[in-house]
Order: sequence, then structure tokens, then C-alpha cells
Amino acid sequence: MAQAAHKIDTDEVLRTYIRDPKVHARDCLSIRDHNTANIVPLAYNASQRVLHTVAEMQRADMGIVRILLLKARRFGGSTQIQGRFYSKTSLGFNRNTFIVGHEKESTNTLFEMAKLMQERNPIAPSIIKNNEKAIKFDNSKGTGLKSEYRLATAENVDAGRSQGIHYLHCSEEAFWRDGGTLLTGLLQCVPDPPAETEIFRESTANGYGNSFQEAVFNAYSEGKDVYYAAKLSEVGPHIPDGDVIYPFAWQRPGQDWILVFIPWFMHGRYVRVFDTDDQRAAFKAKIQEEVFEPIELQWIESEASKLRRKYGLSLEQLHWREWATENKCNGSVSKFRQEYPATVEEAFLSTGTNVYPKELCDNIEENCQEPLVVGDLMRAAGKTRIRRNRHGKFRLWEKPDPKGQYFMCIDSGGGKNERQKKEKKDPDPTCVDVWNHRTGKQAGQWHGHIEYDMIGDVAEMIGDMFGRRICPACVELMNHGYTVVADLKRKKYPMYERLPGEPGWSTNVKTKPLMVDDLYRMARDGNIHIRCRETVSEMRTFIEENGKYGSASGCHDERVDTAGMASQMFQVLPSRLAEAETKEFFGFRNIADRYKPEDEGYREYYARV
Repeated sequence: MAQAAHKIDTDEVLRTYIRDPKVHARDCLSIRDHNTANIVPLAYNASQRVLHTVAEMQRADMGIVRILLLKARRFGGSTQIQGRFYSKTSLGFNRNTFIVGHEKESTNTLFEMAKLMQERNPIAPSIIKNNEKAIKFDNSKGTGLKSEYRLATAENVDAGRSQGIHYLHCSEEAFWRDGGTLLTGLLQCVPDPPAETEIFRESTANGYGNSFQEAVFNAYSEGKDVYYAAKLSEVGPHIPDGDVIYPFAWQRPGQDWILVFIPWFMHGRYVRVFDTDDQRAAFKAKIQEEVFEPIELQWIESEASKLRRKYGLSLEQLHWREWATENKCNGSVSKFRQEYPATVEEAFLSTGTNVYPKELCDNIEENCQEPLVVGDLMRAAGKTRIRRNRHGKFRLWEKPDPKGQYFMCIDSGGGKNERQKKEKKDPDPTCVDVWNHRTGKQAGQWHGHIEYDMIGDVAEMIGDMFGRRICPACVELMNHGYTVVADLKRKKYPMYERLPGEPGWSTNVKTKPLMVDDLYRMARDGNIHIRCRETVSEMRTFIEENGKYGSASGCHDERVDTAGMASQMFQVLPSRLAEAETKEFFGFRNIADRYKPEDEGYREYYARV
């Protein structure tokens, strides 16, 4: 024991501890094991190593750490952050750590954890204050570290406003009573870069409409910008068959915040051993059996089999999943997904009713495809070209066929619904979707914010790429849609007409349910092929609440709207015959009485193209 103490009492080892909190935690910090209640060293598990890796990557890249941690239950995220901040506070001069728990009991638990680390630390610095919610590292002579470790509860919205904070840990933020107000005050207390500071906002999911959920989806940005990914078998030794590259972290361009997500199967304890080989064989046969899906109206692969195929999970992990669903989540699969999610989207349950169920979205997403090219639209030699840019707003899934037939659906965005006004959120972006009328496949998509008087220019460029005569535009008449229609009229661009001489699609209380239901039916039956993963992500968070359809709080639905419009255009626009079959094409009058009786004088038409 004396020899071990001598080894760590050197300048070199201290420099190592300061440089690498993981080594300091392993050698000097102790925790109470949740399962055995024994006092054990804080040796990082697989999930904690992933979080540590991302934090150190950002510290090396930016000199600061700003992490949003979305987690499954009991993997040790809070414990690791506590250990990391205790290390930095107890090994540095004039460092202040502030911990905010969502309730008094959880705050006390976090503080007891810190006190245990101090008590068992073989190189613990002297302290002069160790009361209910603070540890001050100093000595009676005033020549100590002068660092401080303080805690508070989120019930006090003014907590921490008078503090200078270098290391901030927001625990279970999704459950804070007034998260937005408290967080705003706390962030003002953290020095700006280049000061070396760290902020961890961690929580399990708690539905939609809270500050944590909104920050998560903002950083996630539909999974487009991966910051860190690794092969499961390499970061999780307990998943030897996990050959898939799994994305663990995302960072939206221009943002400091990095979202880190730890799925349930990264926790090595979430396994349940079989009693006999026969029991194991029976379970394997059981999950390989197809199950009847009432939503899809067909026999499909079981969810356990999908998880095994997609992530290489062991039978013991899937056995634990089945046991936990029945015994810890009251048999509710949706509750298990929230408490022990496998993906970011799966973690959140909405207060409204999800219109497009997970099973349907999963099946659609399996058939999504990477675009042939991503970039920005530009004019060159009188033609529309795509300048490659991985952050560009336009994506193309198929080469335009001059003998094909297409149409585009345009949601101009820009307007604010009641929730966005209340939450002071930015309006939805503009979305222009192009669809192949003959195959039902999504052919291209432009998505992003743009000046409203330029939407018509973008639509014309896309139409010229696919062919003006064979790619009419359907413009939603909401917000700035009327401006887009007027611009396209001046350009003499062919458009869908809801009435003779009145182009545009009207989304209202009568047509919205048709758009939603027909998109559901056509996506389920394979009549419409969505290739865009972000469209599926929006479908996952599209809800019906109080009789109204729309996106959940903090989410968007413009891609769902254009897909819903497409479900109508596939039915009301005629399929143009191939050139070999006809030399000339004229528009046809649409079916009467689709939305209103004929005696009410309501008919729909589409334009001659």
C-alpha cells in the first residue's frame, strides 16, 4: 500500500491525472456500485469511454467542452461527469464546479457521490468546508487550491446566478420545472472562450416541449452531421458481432454543442443469461419467427430480430430486453424505448398521438437511399447545374429523364404556427420536393431557409433541370405561397390549378386529413417511395394533438407537408404517356366532388403542360 502511494505521489503522475481524468478516476476515485452496493474504483465502462472520447475530442478541437448527453437508464453518465468535474476541481487552482439536480433527492445523491470521492481519494486536497451542498478545497492558512464544488436544485430558478462557473453539470434537465429560464441564467455565469470551461447537460428523455429536447433536436439536425462514430465491436467488447459503424455524436455546423447519445445496448450489464442451452435455442427460434403487424397488414420480421441483424446484438442482450419490457416497463414496448432507447428518435414520446407509427417509419427508412449528389444549384451556360457541397441544400436521387414525367411540391415555409409563436421559434424552412410520377419515387429535394422572393427562382431552376414541360409545380397556398405562385406565373411556369386560372394547393381542415391519411396509405402500400431519411425523421415526430396535425414541439414538418401534397398529386395529375405512344399531351379535368359536392360549385383542375 505504501509502495502504491509512493507511485502516485510524483509530479509526472499528477500531470497525467490533470491531463486525463479517466486515469485519475481509475486510480484515485471510488463510487458505490449500483448493483452490488460495494465501494469500487471508478473504472470507465464502454459507454463512459465513448463519452470521455467525445469530450476529449472537443477539448482538443475547441479548447472547451459543450455536451448534450441523451442517455439510457443507469449507464453511469452522471457518475462519470461527477468524477470528471471532481478531478478537475480537486487538481486545479481557482476552479469552480456547479451541479444542478432536478430535485432535492437527486441533488443529495450527487453530492454524496462527490463526498465519497473526496473521502476515498488517496491524494485528496485539504478542505475547509464540507456542508450539505458545498466542498471548498482550501486550508486554514488560505494557501490551498481555493477551488469549490457546489450543488443546487432546479427548483430554484435563480440558482447559480451569482456564481462564477468553470464546470457546469445540468443533471436530468428534461425534468426541470422551468428549464429555459434556469439554463439561461446559468450559461451567463460560464466564461466565454478561450477560457477553458466545460458544460454537460445530461438527461433521459421526457417527451417533447422542454429545453433539453429542443436542444437535442437542434444539435442532432436529423442526424446529418456526425461528429464521432465507431464500430460497435471495438467500443463495446460485449458486442463481438457488432460490425456496424454506429454514430454516437453529432454537431451542427456553426454550433458549439455536441449531442452524445448512448444506446441501451452499450451497457455491458444489460444482458440476461439463459439457464440452459435449450432455453437459448428456443429463444433464438422465437425471435426468428415473423410477427403479424396490424399497421402494415402483413407478416414482418420481429423487432428483436431486426436489432440483432442491424447491430449484431447477442441473444443475451435481447433476452434482457424482453425481460425488462415485461418487468420494468409494465409490458409496454413504447415505454421501454423511452427508458432504454436504441436511437435518438426512439427516446422521445410525444404528448399527442404519433400519426405515423414507428413500425411504418422503420420500414420506410430501410428503403431510403443516399443521394447521388448533394450541392447548391447554379446557372451555367443557361442551364441548371449542381455545385457539389456536402452541406448544400439540394439533393438529387436520380438522373432526370427527358422522356419521364415529374412534378414538384413546394412548401414555402416562413409562417409561424401557434406553438412556434408561443415558444418564439424560427419559422419552418422552405422545402421543394420533386417526384417521379411514373415510379412514385422521390427524385430530388431542396431544403433550407431562403428569401421568399427567391423561392420561385429556385423552383424554376429545379424545373428546368427536370424539364419545364414535364415537371409542373404544386405550390401550397399558405404564408408566402401566394408570392411563389405570382413569381411562377410571371415566369410562365406550368402549375397545378385547384380551379381554372387559380394555381396552387389549398391546405385546410378538409384537405389536411386527406394528405395525412393518403400519405400513410401510399407509404404503407409502397405506392410512394420516400428516399429522404430526414423526411422519415419528420414523420416520426408528426402528431395529432387536440384535433390538429403538426410537428411536435421543437421539430419541423415541412417535408411531411410536401410528401402529403405529393400523395394528392399522384392521384389528381394524369400520368403522361411515353413519347413513343403519343406526340402531344393536354391536361385533363380532375375528378369532380373530391372534396365538396358539385352543387357547391367546387371542382379541381390542373394546368395544361
